[in-house]
Amino acid sequence: MLGAMIWGRCLSLAACIWIVTPAHAAGADSEFERHVAEAVRLYDDLEYELALKQLERARSSVRGPRDRVILALHKGIISADLGRWQAARDEFRVALLLEPGARLPLRVSPKVGREFEAQRAHAKAELARRRTDSPTREAALTEQPEPETASTADASSGLPAALTPAEQAPAPRPGEAQGMAATTSASWRRIGGRQVPLASLVLLGAGIAAGGTGAVFGVSSRGQVADAREARFHEQLVDHHGRAQRSARTANVLFGTAGIAAAGALVTWLLLGERDEAVTRHGGAR
Repeated sequence: MLGAMIWGRCLSLAACIWIVTPAHAAGADSEFERHVAEAVRLYDDLEYELALKQLERARSSVRGPRDRVILALHKGIISADLGRWQAARDEFRVALLLEPGARLPLRVSPKVGREFEAQRAHAKAELARRRTDSPTREAALTEQPEPETASTADASSGLPAALTPAEQAPAPRPGEAQGMAATTSASWRRIGGRQVPLASLVLLGAGIAAGGTGAVFGVSSRGQVADAREARFHEQLVDHHGRAQRSARTANVLFGTAGIAAAGALVTWLLLGERDEAVTRHGGAR
């Protein structure tokens, strides 16, 4: 009798667990779907920020990779429409690394679609690289010899611990040194055996161009003033006089621009100075 009662209670407990556990899982799934559906509604109403907040609430009820893919795809779409392209790329990549064949759940612009497909290509390449690197890494770990102790390594190298080859900084390569020299010399130009800052030359050229254009407008203004004086009708006089004023105003602006550019060229030349090419070569040879 007692055994039958214990057996009946065990069956009742098992039945409760069997009923409550799926109900709890279904409640969590429905909560996630409810948050996502509300985010989609807000997205359709152009409430993008509120939609993102709703998706953040859905994160707490994610129950598997499929939910993570759905969440990342929706966040990527909304971030792209907000102009947050880096965040959108990150979300798309997360989703596509979990599910390379995923599709966008919402209708998007062609630009967003192209960006999504570009991230799909990146995700496939990364997955392929992981598959390629995994056997190589396992083989390297399998064949890796036992590490030597610090004293043994120091004794075999004949160097102090602070000067072992593993800790020495690598010397710069000749190509890298040439690249650094080319980068440094790119901001200078050689004129008459001397190197002048490129910024000064650019500003000087801009000033000359602005001054020349201003002179053209100034000459045009003078000609229009002369035409206005020779006009026979009042309408022609007013027309020529207005054109002369506009040309004169443009010439004044261009002359001012030329002056500013010339002053900028002088300032940059004084600040950066000029370098003698022979001295520079001698210093570089050292």
